[in-house]
Amino acid sequence: MIKASEQFIVFLYCLSFFSGCHVAPKKNNLHFQVLEAGIINDSLSAHFTNYKDNYNQWKTVYEDCLHDTLYHNAIYLGLQNKIGLSSICNQTALNLNKQITVLDTSAKGNIFDLLSINNSANCFTKINLNKNLQDSFYVELVRSLKMTGSYSYLTDLVDTNQIVFKITTLIDYSFRPNSLVSLLQRTKDSSLIYYREILTTPGNGLMARVAMIFGFESRFHLKRKLSAEEENKLKNEVFFTLGNHGENGNIQQLTDHDIKFVINKNYIVFGEFCVFSEDSARGPEK
Repeated sequence: MIKASEQFIVFLYCLSFFSGCHVAPKKNNLHFQVLEAGIINDSLSAHFTNYKDNYNQWKTVYEDCLHDTLYHNAIYLGLQNKIGLSSICNQTALNLNKQITVLDTSAKGNIFDLLSINNSANCFTKINLNKNLQDSFYVELVRSLKMTGSYSYLTDLVDTNQIVFKITTLIDYSFRPNSLVSLLQRTKDSSLIYYREILTTPGNGLMARVAMIFGFESRFHLKRKLSAEEENKLKNEVFFTLGNHGENGNIQQLTDHDIKFVINKNYIVFGEFCVFSEDSARGPEK
């Protein structure tokens, strides 16, 4: 199974190599360029034998759910929750700007000046997964089950031969790069000035567009019948939190041997990256 962390390390190396070609001279005018995904996807395919198959499987999920073609420069990231839209990455760091946000709603600011929702849909459909993707969802299922306190014992009862995963909501949204350039050109805010410095450092890239799922649903068969005490604890739907950022989930017993487990947590599957550079302002040519 390809580990998302290992895949992402290789991606960051590729990002650093290709975006590092855009060397910026003295700062003044700000420019951006969408990172061409073809070379990076080829490199990831060479490092991970399942990458191309995983990419194509998720591409099918995207297009079936949103009834639209996957955007051209999409890079498959696995079930990624370490970074998000507006994260700046390089070869050694996932989120260089984690303490700085440009989606500011203060002073009557409108995030949709910067943010564009390209498509979204409530899918609630079964995903046809290869074994590698099935394993990646299973890892997330087990990780979340272990965080449910007195219900974590269910982790050892999951029958992996009788398990189904469904995604809930899928959304495609992005930054408006021209609006971001305009904001950073005129800002006098010290944090945004620093954000611009990070953004324009050679080797860094901005996640400018994402395809993200808002969690998933799993239905699985239990290896044994629950005891009377265990069934009593599950006679009503159980709700729980999964972290400090609003992630949550619920468990529901469907039959004597079947459980429905819902995880409400954001996972980025595809990303598009932009690289930014500055050049010196030029006067009119003589």
